Amino acid sequence: MSTPAAVVWQKNPDLAWREIDDETVIISPHDSVMHELNDTGSFLWKSIDGKKSAAELAELLVENYQVAPDVALSDAQALLEEMSSRKLVVTVSATGGVSP
Repeated sequence: MSTPAAVVWQKNPDLAWREIDDETVIISPHDSVMHELNDTGSFLWKSIDGKKSAAELAELLVENYQVAPDVALSDAQALLEEMSSRKLVVTVSATGGVSP
């Protein structure tokens, strides 16, 4: 499943998370699963605010890491899709509501 680059993402509000050194640890309270993000994943996680699309998040990767725009977009979309499949992030509809 490929979500369009213009879709806006937000963190799942049911999750607990904490930064430890350069990594982010996310805990899903419903199933007590712990997820660890590396430095780049943590950077994207902190940038997900319910207002940015994958394309906008990719622009931040380009600005902060030495990566080509097409690679940044591909990587951002892949990470968002993976986090979505694990219910760590959700899309925001045009009306401002959360989409599953």
